[in-house]
Amino acid sequence: MAKKKKDTTINTIIGADTIVTGNIQLQGNLIIYGQINGNISTKGAITISATAKIRGDLSGEDLNIGGDVEGNISGSGKVILGERARLKGDIQAAQIVIEDGAKFDGRCLMHLDDDKPQASLSNKTG
Repeated sequence: MAKKKKDTTINTIIGADTIVTGNIQLQGNLIIYGQINGNISTKGAITISATAKIRGDLSGEDLNIGGDVEGNISGSGKVILGERARLKGDIQAAQIVIEDGAKFDGRCLMHLDDDKPQASLSNKTG
């Protein structure tokens, strides 16, 4: 079965001079250059630029963090902490990438892929 191609269309941009207080919910992809004080939830991707400051939890498919985030991150796909990222919070995702230079204070939890066989540590005798 062919993999579904990810939609890379940017649906929402929050500019560098913008400050949002409150939660944001959307369906598509989001790029943030400004400041958000609230939780963000989408079925698409979230990109946090190096100039962005987020105080709240992030939830989406793929998350690319380049700025300052204080809150927990949940990704159904891949979470990337870029070299200029600063995260104070936990990460939960299928894939986690932390680049050299990123600052991270929290815990990581990776989802297990149920389609792959799991390793077994049982002792069989006989």
